[in-house]
Amino acid sequence: MQKQRSPALLLPLLLALPITAAHADGFVADPLPADYPIPANALVIDYEGTIFDVSEAPEYAVGDSIAGRLLVDLSKSLYFDGGSSNSRTYRSDDPDFVKGFWIAGGDGFDELFIGDELARTGDDKLVDIFGVEDLWVSRNGSLDGARRFNLSATLYDFLDGVGLDQSFEVTSADVDEPNEHLGGRIMFSSLGPFPFVDFVLDRLSVKPGRCFAP
Repeated sequence: MQKQRSPALLLPLLLALPITAAHADGFVADPLPADYPIPANALVIDYEGTIFDVSEAPEYAVGDSIAGRLLVDLSKSLYFDGGSSNSRTYRSDDPDFVKGFWIAGGDGFDELFIGDELARTGDDKLVDIFGVEDLWVSRNGSLDGARRFNLSATLYDFLDGVGLDQSFEVTSADVDEPNEHLGGRIMFSSLGPFPFVDFVLDRLSVKPGRCFAP
């Protein structure tokens, strides 16, 4: 039986190295080292952005740059929710399914969402959406206390299908229509009022691990 989850963690988002941060409660982010080996069966997600909003997270400041790399390990045991033929939410019970921001360990609640040509209320064009979320949840703990790091891209016509063999790069220059979005968030808890950091993405690159083979 699959573990019980809250509804689609990434869906609300629809509608170099990270800053290494020790939050006020002592919880430390743990970026991948520059020489971390990249497996061929992986997605490599590189991002660069600029922080525009901060609440109760004094180690971050508005205007600071944030950049880093997430690794989606496709060798883990995966399953997916397919609400339709053109959207999938990939999950794994392995806490290292998505790595690159939080320390290792905890329970596995990481997610990868891919939507190709989705319809939205109030939008007469079909939109593509890519979202990834690295969570840290204590063993047998509640999602209310989860630490979350997520990235999302909502743009027109930049994906090709909903499979895991994705390869693209988008920048802030591609966000040229009102309903498009590139951004991310760090949350240190889901209990409010909660500390958070919001940032816009200047660049988001997704490539298969095999592209990094020596």
